[in-house]
Amino acid sequence: MSELGTNDPSVRYDSSATQGSGENERHSLQAYVSDLLALEQHISQPLGGQQKSDHVSAYPQALTLVTQIGAQNEAHIEALKRCLDDLGGHGASPIKSAWSSLLGNAATAIGASRKTKVTKWLRDDYTALNLAAISYTLLHATATGLGDTAVAGIARQGLTDYARSIMQINEVIPEIVLAELRDDGENVVTGAADRIRRETNDVWRAQSSTVHN
Repeated sequence: MSELGTNDPSVRYDSSATQGSGENERHSLQAYVSDLLALEQHISQPLGGQQKSDHVSAYPQALTLVTQIGAQNEAHIEALKRCLDDLGGHGASPIKSAWSSLLGNAATAIGASRKTKVTKWLRDDYTALNLAAISYTLLHATATGLGDTAVAGIARQGLTDYARSIMQINEVIPEIVLAELRDDGENVVTGAADRIRRETNDVWRAQSSTVHN
């Protein structure tokens, strides 16, 4: 996936693959799947606390979204574990993975500040899900290129799930930001959420057209 931590045997998921017919291909898939499993397990750590948080439950849109992401994450972990087992890989602790250094500990990153706590959690979730999405894209490309339709299907499902959640975070984040500011005593412009959402969507649509043209 990336070179972060990939040379450390304590970080990666070990493989029994040796050079030979088909073995290099299997080893490549093991490497991508193991990296993704470590990433998904790292993502799961803050999600549990968010789902139980009174701060999140105060905002129904945020709670619904975090619960959805948590369910997706659990399903992905189980699918990747089965996939890695089928490929002959063996697991190591995700705590040692390079993702821990890259993403950091979301709980400590938030700090003790009460202002926009849920907004910051969703921001961190958004960051992690985008990292997972590009990682699933890499796995999908690798599996498709090597002719492994089973692994490609798992990667496509993971990408589909998180693409939906990423888009939903984009939709709800303006309202959550403004709601937290309002709850903290700030004066918020009426109709600001709709304007922010519309302008944000316009930006993404415009750039999408540029890329595809």
